[in-house]
This record gives sequence, structure tokens and C-alpha cells, in this order.
Amino acid sequence: MIHSEEDVEMNDLRQKIIGLTETSHRKSYYPQLKEQINELSIAMDALQESENKYRTLVENVNIGIIRTEPWEGGRIIQANPALCKMLGFENEDELLNYPVEGIYLHPEDRAELMDKLKQLGKIKDHKIKFKVRDGSTILCSLTLSAQYDSDGNIKFVDGVAEDITEKEQKAEALRQANNKLNLLSSITRHDIVNQVMVLEGYLLLLAEKVKDPEQLELIQRMKGNIRSIDKHIMFTKDYQEIGIHAPEWVNLRAALKDAMVSLDNSLVDIHIESGSYMIFTDPMVRKVFYNLGNNVVKHSRAEHLYITTDEQDDQLLVVFQDDGIGIEDKKRLFKKGSSSSGYGLFLSKEILSITGIGIREIGASGEGARFEIIFPQGQYKSVQ
Repeated sequence: MIHSEEDVEMNDLRQKIIGLTETSHRKSYYPQLKEQINELSIAMDALQESENKYRTLVENVNIGIIRTEPWEGGRIIQANPALCKMLGFENEDELLNYPVEGIYLHPEDRAELMDKLKQLGKIKDHKIKFKVRDGSTILCSLTLSAQYDSDGNIKFVDGVAEDITEKEQKAEALRQANNKLNLLSSITRHDIVNQVMVLEGYLLLLAEKVKDPEQLELIQRMKGNIRSIDKHIMFTKDYQEIGIHAPEWVNLRAALKDAMVSLDNSLVDIHIESGSYMIFTDPMVRKVFYNLGNNVVKHSRAEHLYITTDEQDDQLLVVFQDDGIGIEDKKRLFKKGSSSSGYGLFLSKEILSITGIGIREIGASGEGARFEIIFPQGQYKSVQ
């Protein structure tokens, strides 16, 4: 029960504020206020759930996550367990407020990264050496992104670090093994070629002395076998080079022109009418283009070869179309050692398959051959 005037005034004020008195014009707003409070409560619960999921993810991933101050002498603000373990610390508390430069093998590297980050706003997959607490070093792939305040200044830096030390060691060991194998293969191939040349020379001398037709026929067959051996040796050289170099973006039109320049265009008119594209492929793609053009010159009896491009169904087709006799038997077309194309088409398919590029022949017999090289989405882009 209210006894004083002051109590009456306070109660009246309270009722007006929350809109509960019958006379208050704010009473009608109470349901809306209640609904807004409920919505806010739901949003807060969702935010808390999202934060819990984020924290669980950060704490359980196998890559290091770090947040630091951006300036020189800045400190580590946050680090997940994976980063602590990576750098030899027991827990986050030991790493917090640790100077950022202290985890770099070369502290000046951090200053260079910050300068670059100020210009770009993000640095992706930068290889950097970190110093572990016990004095050893690790090689990491580091991605950094800048977070800004309302004035556009960097307030802190978020980073993701992956320890790639073992991966790089294995990759280097594999490179060394491949280099040794390639060297052995090259030396062996060179020695075999020399012996084949000597053998061919002896056969030429023998052919000058032999008069019997049957014996001369046998010598000719042996010469054919020698040429076949030489062809196999050259195949091993070409096949050895597949996949040695990393795939790269190649200018399609320039690669086509480079490949066609060594062909005899006195026999076949070559028309390059491709669009302007960059293609992501093995650098040996030029050999693929050469093989396709060379087959037309040697086997098609065509007068014209048209090289065009066509985009359809999120794919880029690079089309080699001639006006020759076409290909009747296509069953062994891309098989190793198929009769007419030798190893060229087999090699071409192998080169393209490294980066998931397809090839097919869909020409009608008697109407010319039509080879289509199929670049999937993401492995080509139009350029001006």
C-alpha cells in the first residue's frame, strides 16, 4: 500500500514507463516491446551457439590460428592449441602476450609481411620459417588478413599457419629421386642410340657387299627394326618429360602458333581461328597441338586444317578439323603404338590427362577428322 506522495509519483512514473496503467498511452506498446525482447533473446542464443561452434572449430583444427597486434613489437592476442603445439608451447596462456617477432626465425620477415599486408589487405600461402621454443625451426605456409577499425587503420591481424616442413622434405626427396632417374634414363638412352647408329652403319656396309636378293630383303627388314627401336627410344624421351613441370596458365593462341610453325604448310593450309583464352595445363600442351597438326599433314590427305574454339556446357573446346579422308577405325586411336598415329596420340592423351583435360575424335569417315580437346570449367579463362 502506497502512503506517501513521493511513493505515488514514483509508482505512477514506473507504470508509465512500462506501459501498464490503464491510463497510459504507452500500454499498447508493451506487446511489441515483449516481442522485441523475445527476438533479442533468440538472437543472443543463436550468437552464443555460433560463438561456441567457432571456438570448438578453432580449438580442434590441425592448423594454427593466430591473432596479433599489427605494429612493430606487437603481441600475440589469441592462439589455438594447434599453433601452441606447433611452436612448442604447452598452452595458450604461455603464448599470449608473447612478442610476435619472437616466433619468426628472421624477425625482419615479419616487418616485410606487415608492409605487404598494408598494401594488399591479405597475404595467401606465404612460405615462412618459424622458430620453435626448443630452438628448432619449421617451415609454414602462412595466410594473413588485416582487420580494420572505423578509421580504416589495421587494429589486428588474423593468421592461419600450416606446418609444411615434412611435406616439403618429402617433395624435395621426390624431386631428387626423379632427377637421378631422369639422369640415368638419359645416359642409358644416349648409349643405346649410339649402339643403334653403329649397328645401322654395319648394315649399310653389309648391304654394299651382298648381292643375293633374299639377303638384301633381310637387311632391309633389319633396317626397319632399327628404325622401330629408334622410334621407341624417342618415345621414352618424350614420355619421361610428361609431368616434370608444374601446370601453368598458357596463352592458347600463342601456343597454337608456336606448335604449328614447324609443320610443312605447303602440304596443308593451317587456319588458326581460336578465341583469346588462357588455359591451365601441362607446358607440354604445345606437343599435343603439334602432334594433332602433324597427323593431318602426314595422314589425312587434307588441303585445309581449321583450328577453332567453342564454349558450350561450361567447357571450352579446342577443335582441330580437317577436310581429309577422315578416320575409319577409331578403336585403337589413342592406344600406344596404334598403326598410323604411332605414339603421338597416346602421348597427347597422357599429357592432357595430367590436368584432367579430355580429348576425343568425332569426325565422320570420308568427311575429315575432328579432334576436340575439352577444357573443363576453371581451367580456361577469356582474355582481352
